[in-house]
Amino acid sequence: MILATGFVRWLQTTYFSSVGARVLGTLGALVLLGIVVYLVDRAGRPFKNRYSSRLTEASQAGFVAVWVVATVYLLTVIWRRADGAAHLITRALSIKPWTGIRILLIISVVVIAYLLVRLLNRSIDRLSEEHGAITDHQSEVAYHVADVGVFVLAGFISLAVWGVSLGNLFLSAGVLGAVVGLAGRETIGAVTAGFVLLFSRPFHVGDWIEVEDHEGVVRDVTIVNTKLRTFDDEHVLIPNDEITSNPLVNRSENDRLRIDLEVGVDYETDLDRAMEVAQEAMTDVEAVREIPTPRVISKRFAESGVVLELRWWIGDPSAQRLWKAKTAVITDVKAAFDREGISIPYPQRTLSAREEATFEIDEMASEAVPRSDTATDGGE
Repeated sequence: MILATGFVRWLQTTYFSSVGARVLGTLGALVLLGIVVYLVDRAGRPFKNRYSSRLTEASQAGFVAVWVVATVYLLTVIWRRADGAAHLITRALSIKPWTGIRILLIISVVVIAYLLVRLLNRSIDRLSEEHGAITDHQSEVAYHVADVGVFVLAGFISLAVWGVSLGNLFLSAGVLGAVVGLAGRETIGAVTAGFVLLFSRPFHVGDWIEVEDHEGVVRDVTIVNTKLRTFDDEHVLIPNDEITSNPLVNRSENDRLRIDLEVGVDYETDLDRAMEVAQEAMTDVEAVREIPTPRVISKRFAESGVVLELRWWIGDPSAQRLWKAKTAVITDVKAAFDREGISIPYPQRTLSAREEATFEIDEMASEAVPRSDTATDGGE
């Protein structure tokens, strides 16, 4: 064999004739490989900052791969297995022309897929950073979808090059997909809804949302579920398919939120004056926005008085701002009503006895006493 003659024979007989020398040679080859890997990693750091990090890493991987192959061959020489390695290499290279063309085609497909993935990722970065069309979370999802889609397509093309029937493969995949779909339709539905949420983005992390009976701040959004932190400091996981199939209220979507509060006044109160006092009290609250102007309307008649509805707006909606504004409005409106002598009605109940109602206690008592019989058993 060509690879095991001449200089190789001389190395084997001169330096690696004993077992001890072979062990030392093996350790030396492995240490040399480790040093090369370390130096390649250190040398590539400046190039990552100056050039593309992916290109630098690809170059480093190729250089290290060459050294690994060289180290493996050196170990075969040290342990006198070069003839067997040469035979395997020769058999691997003695392939038919059409097989070689197939291998070249597959390599070309993989390279094109890699370049296409890089191009798509750069386009996604451009949309996210320069144009702001998508969020960082959406760009991460787009990365994975693009990578998986391109390489799956490359895999199908490679199988077709080797003559694998894609029709049978798709048929088997369809049957398997049907079985998996029936078994985990809820999970698949949640995952599908997760992709819809990640791309449509009706809310973001930190938004205050309400879904059915759940209300809180969004802490995380995954492919399967959405994590909420309620105002009771509880963490709730809501499946994404429930979010997409039910009405969703996003209180953080706008830069303001209207708050409504009902308060009652006595029927004898001057309504115009009461509404004016309440509106002035709301205007003086710091958390209440001046525009739109706070308003007071007469809403309905109640059992004890007329119900007024106070309406005002707060900026940058959050639960803490809502509670703070509502507490301040209630306190100021109550104080203003007290100053103006406006009474807030509350249910009252008066108990009184009727004067004409009398009770004949003596007669009732006499009827309650049993009569004694004068006659006894046995006659006189």
